[in-house]
Amino acid sequence: MGRAGMPPQLRTVTAGAVGLIFLLGACGGAASDGPPTAVSDVSVTAAGAGAGSLPTDSPTDLVLPTQTTTTATAQPTVTTGIAALRGTLVPRHFPFPKDATPALVSADAKATTVALSDVTADDAIRYYRQSMPSAGYTFQQQNVADGQTTLTYVGYGQRVQIRAGGTGRAQEVTLVFTGE
Repeated sequence: MGRAGMPPQLRTVTAGAVGLIFLLGACGGAASDGPPTAVSDVSVTAAGAGAGSLPTDSPTDLVLPTQTTTTATAQPTVTTGIAALRGTLVPRHFPFPKDATPALVSADAKATTVALSDVTADDAIRYYRQSMPSAGYTFQQQNVADGQTTLTYVGYGQRVQIRAGGTGRAQEVTLVFTGE
């Protein structure tokens, strides 16, 4: 009996079986695209013998820990510029004098200290007296001692001290942010 004599249901089943055979044959080849490798014969002489060890020469698609290399790449620590202040108590909207470069001195959960360079002490005091109120900070006090002026402002749940000046050539500008 030829194909013409087969009932339609049997033809469908036969075609499906042949298609499945081709599909399995295409997918069931070697585990990798390279040439097939021989798997070593393991003989078990007693029940359970060799159960604790796995063959190491069998092909696998899994990446084993011994096949991976992890190299720690050192991330550079940013200590100057606005990027250095991310994750500290310094708010994003905090004003800085034009051309001044902030440098992170220290930071923890309670206080952050920032030093400003490329700005004079007098220019920094003048700038912060004008910009802090418009930035949403309220003036608290001013203190002058040993040639250093300290301006204290509060706002946004924190206290900010601007310390500028000093004796001799040490004309530093430092900002200290603390929680109220």
